[in-house]
Amino acid sequence: MTTEQVRNAVCAALSQVGLFRPDAILIAAVSGGPDSLCLLHVLWQLQAENGPQIHVAHLDHGFRGEQSATEARFVRQTAEAWGLPTTVARRDVPSIARLQRRNAHATARDVRYAFLAGVAQTQQAHAVVVGHQADDQAETVLLHLLHGAGLAGLRGMRAVVPWPEWRQRGWQELSNDTMLTRDNQQYPHTVQPQASTPLLLRPLLSITRTQVEQYCQEYALTPQHDPSNQAARYRRSRIRAELLPYLATYNQHIAAALTRTAQICGDDYAYIQSQLDRVWPDLATEQSDMILFDREHWNGLPVVLQRYALRRAAQQLVGHDGLSYEQIEAGRKAASCTTGYQHTLGASLLLRVDATHVMLIRMDRQGIDPTRVLRASASSYGLPQMEIKQLPLRVPGTTRLGAGWQVVSSYTRPARLPADNHWRWWVALDAETLAGALHMRCRQPGDRFRPAGGRGSRKLQDFFVDVKLPHALRDAWPLLATPSAIVWVAGLRADARFQATPETRHTLWVTLTPI
Repeated sequence: MTTEQVRNAVCAALSQVGLFRPDAILIAAVSGGPDSLCLLHVLWQLQAENGPQIHVAHLDHGFRGEQSATEARFVRQTAEAWGLPTTVARRDVPSIARLQRRNAHATARDVRYAFLAGVAQTQQAHAVVVGHQADDQAETVLLHLLHGAGLAGLRGMRAVVPWPEWRQRGWQELSNDTMLTRDNQQYPHTVQPQASTPLLLRPLLSITRTQVEQYCQEYALTPQHDPSNQAARYRRSRIRAELLPYLATYNQHIAAALTRTAQICGDDYAYIQSQLDRVWPDLATEQSDMILFDREHWNGLPVVLQRYALRRAAQQLVGHDGLSYEQIEAGRKAASCTTGYQHTLGASLLLRVDATHVMLIRMDRQGIDPTRVLRASASSYGLPQMEIKQLPLRVPGTTRLGAGWQVVSSYTRPARLPADNHWRWWVALDAETLAGALHMRCRQPGDRFRPAGGRGSRKLQDFFVDVKLPHALRDAWPLLATPSAIVWVAGLRADARFQATPETRHTLWVTLTPI
């Protein structure tokens, strides 16, 4: 019965994603332990029955010296005995963890998945299959619960994970410099990025550890046993040896109960993501190094969607969502602050608030670049900005400002002027009052002009303050000028001395429009 249950679980998992077919290629991640050896044996049998082709992958993490080397030999010899191609590699994970000042287990996980991603790319595989089972799922849910996780953590491990979500950031670099062995031949492992997009599959999540062990006994399999899995210094080992047996005194089916909890949380999480997908186009504007949230839409979101919007933005910008609950809540609080407020989220992200947007900006390794932040803030408005300090205006003709805007000048009135709104993107000038060549430029210290409809001369800076032009836009706001005077503060006000009147004989029309 156990044999049939295990086999059916694997067949169902492969059929669900359309990979129970002879032309499919699967990478079987095999440590040599009971779970992965059981899974490999099932896959090997299915391959002989017109199932998918199997390629074995094993990584020696370098933690246990000769013992882990022995396990690598065991995996290679087992695969050879079953006629399966094999890729085996060794990485000095302890040294990598020390160099990166990271937790050894987290580093081992990243290196392992980077290795598997590299092998999958090299073999043009359709999926990588790993041997996590129901007891592993229960331990994972408890681990996340003890850390205070939300739905994303309580859903535990997923049975099917798309390539963009499971491949590690920098996986190619982690894989490329590893010397691998296949069929007892060494070769430098090289991969082509994005050559394929394999799934990550966990076919045994419905199978208990006891069932796995029974399967191995029925087929006389002799798996290797990693003593570190029982080491009390690891929290997962203590959960396995102490907490789960204790909880079983309250519910003898505790592993199944926690697996159901993971499934329910996974379904709820998927629904929330679907709701976020629905509002995302109106909420977020995505750029290479920042994501802009429209403040009006942001303020109308339920708290749960604000949290998940921040997490999604972090994932897209830095390749992972490592934000804690406290950081997420601090980010939500910061988003309600006044214009100009900014707050760092971890070491990689800056949240900045402007009049119309909440921006999440990826920081460089050196920290915050104030110029880049200001430029990011300005771009959030979708308004014109000068990309260089000054450029000549083509009269008549079209002059590109950059950033998606252009200036068109003509001595005849355009057939269609930009509609007036808060910003007036056209001006009619008396050509006979313009002395010298016209150009577009940024503001300069001491700039003054005579705003039409006002009284006398004013400092440009004071005018910007009065019209409430956002500070982030002022330094690069386009100004139409002669060598000696500002003619038009684009979109806002012309200088009274140059504005066309009913008596004007030669009118120069200037319009500013998006390209």
